[in-house]
Amino acid sequence: MAMKFSRHPYGFLGLGLLLAGTLIGSVSYLVLASTPLTALGMSAIILGAVCLALERARPKTPPEVSAILLEAGMQNIGAIVEELGLRSKAIYLPSSMTGGRPKALIPLQATLSGLTLKTPLPNRLIARYGPGADDIGLLVTTPGSAAINMLEAKPGGTSTELEAALSSVLVGTTDLAAGVRVTMSDKRVTVEISDPSMEYENIWFYECLGSPLASILASVVAEALDQAIRVAREEHGRRKEVIELEVLG
Repeated sequence: MAMKFSRHPYGFLGLGLLLAGTLIGSVSYLVLASTPLTALGMSAIILGAVCLALERARPKTPPEVSAILLEAGMQNIGAIVEELGLRSKAIYLPSSMTGGRPKALIPLQATLSGLTLKTPLPNRLIARYGPGADDIGLLVTTPGSAAINMLEAKPGGTSTELEAALSSVLVGTTDLAAGVRVTMSDKRVTVEISDPSMEYENIWFYECLGSPLASILASVVAEALDQAIRVAREEHGRRKEVIELEVLG
């Protein structure tokens, strides 16, 4: 059976350190009886094991490729929204309202104060969400839809549980921020993000669906509370962003 070697530098470095450490440690201990060289060999073995662990922990899809796919998807959705002339704020729905994973509904109506669904929306791009003639909207997948898969379990609905879930995604998994703080009040969820790594752009897509960070927050909060969520406000500073989400009941 042919052995498969990783093309990632961590894999080559780890194997090299393991082999070199084993050789140096064995010769130093059995032949030279040198304690310092034996310690050097064992250190190389430990470093090799760490490098192999880093190689295994590296995501299958490089971050650069993920960024390209994210940008392409955002541009395509933005083009559709702009061509249709939609100006209404997107409503982020939990998986219980979409029959699958969380998505965002962009209503054709300019204003929509609330949303009550008796059955999950059909898995289609153009979906009807009410009995009225104008109760039609676009049901799209957003960056937040994919972020839900990064969580091991559905988060709880308290501010502490939401903060832990958002920190896991933004700080731990994607490295998009240095810290997250969540506060909740009546029908409002306010999230403070420290040192965000994504810049806000004043484009049509962001005006409708919110920034990618806001999309991730809205999807996670919608899934946790099992309610429709809308991005109410975004404040962008040099070292901190404040995103306020509205709970639609």
